[in-house]
Amino acid sequence: MWVWIAELVALALAVAAMPAVLVQRRHPTATLAWVLAILSMPYLGVLLFFALSWRRPERVRTKYERKEEEFRERTAHWPVVGEAEEEFEQPEFRALAEAMERMEGFPARPGNAVEFTAYGPSFRQMLLSGIRSARDHVHLEFYIYQNDETGNKVTAALCEKAKEGVECRLLLDAVGALWFHKSCLARLLEAGVRVDFFHPVDPLRKRFYINYRLHRKIAVFDGSAALIGGRNVGDEYAGRRRGGRSWQDLSVFVRGPAVLDLQEVFLRDWYYTTGEALDPARYCPQPRPAGSEVVQVVPSEPSALGNSAEFAHLLAVRSARRSLKIVTPYFIPPESMHSALISAALSGVGVEIVVPAVSDSRLTLWAGRSAYRELIEAGIRIWEYQGGMLHGKLMIVDDHWCATGSANMDCRSFRLSFEVSCLIYSREDIPQLLTLFDHYRAKAVRVEHPAAYDTRLGDRLLCSIARLASPLL
Repeated sequence: MWVWIAELVALALAVAAMPAVLVQRRHPTATLAWVLAILSMPYLGVLLFFALSWRRPERVRTKYERKEEEFRERTAHWPVVGEAEEEFEQPEFRALAEAMERMEGFPARPGNAVEFTAYGPSFRQMLLSGIRSARDHVHLEFYIYQNDETGNKVTAALCEKAKEGVECRLLLDAVGALWFHKSCLARLLEAGVRVDFFHPVDPLRKRFYINYRLHRKIAVFDGSAALIGGRNVGDEYAGRRRGGRSWQDLSVFVRGPAVLDLQEVFLRDWYYTTGEALDPARYCPQPRPAGSEVVQVVPSEPSALGNSAEFAHLLAVRSARRSLKIVTPYFIPPESMHSALISAALSGVGVEIVVPAVSDSRLTLWAGRSAYRELIEAGIRIWEYQGGMLHGKLMIVDDHWCATGSANMDCRSFRLSFEVSCLIYSREDIPQLLTLFDHYRAKAVRVEHPAAYDTRLGDRLLCSIARLASPLL
């Protein structure tokens, strides 16, 4: 009797949820995945759908864009920043830069100096030095802020500067900061640091954003220097071992006009979260050239059919003529990226991808492995890094220019998260990055056979299950 009632209720739930699933404008594979999840597991499937996917990405994006327009109306005084004109050595650079400018509004800026660091202690030193040397303001935006030695040092530096009269603001993602210690928050607030949380999760107030997280990592010092990349605030990102594994990542220290674009991203996010419109005339000093690098900042917001992060990576893949070197911690390429990589390889481009052999997300790891067969058969070389958790994000095109930032090569970064990347159109720093790529590859094992994860039944099952779930990851 009770079994029949439970089955009828499950059927009613599935039927009631179907219209909500079908009317959402998303990729067909994601829609089909949700339909299968709800039909096969009605109770759990419906719960997960309304928890993870009920709010449409377009609604979140529209709300963000509306707030962005409000912010611009209230802050009309922006400094004039130069754009790259003749600095591009190849015409495809100009085409890519103009396409990204049409999408997100930031042009490629000349006159920058960039410094890459894959060494965790260097990142921590750069972050702490930037905070301690600030004279006017410090703006930090991170996904995770750990209450450990590194987090405590950053907290102490912020408190010290705030007490000196330097304006300090810290914007954290509400889900990423779930373990942000209350004692740390109290110290910051008591010292005068402004702290707020992006997309708080509060079902009682209809704030139930499990997706649409702030995955950006930005630190801006006095509007003249900035840090960007894949690192959050925590010991593992500063080079400490986590769970017996070292944590490998990549950050970029930028000086010059492109810093003001990163500052604008922070100011927009701060206004979206707090409603406080910070005057650009106050926080965006007139830019001065600091080097010869051409840098383009590419922020991206949620979009069901792909955002600027996805399109930037797609355009980069399609612009490659000789080689394409990719490092990513979470490799679940959408169909568009999967096809673009295969097309590039079949066209004669040497495509190499380095991913971690171990991951903090086992399902994501196996979802990526489920795509190996088609990629390897097309001639793409895939390497699994054995030296710990590889968390850096890097794409080098034709050994000539690169893209790096917070975006992973997966559906979550490309369609559900708030990300920021930098396109660096220059040969000056490429040798350093090629050396880094060779270092990763030297500590990796190449996946030689297309059926490497198809021979054992357990591996096939893991790949199949993860592949079915990949549109939801």
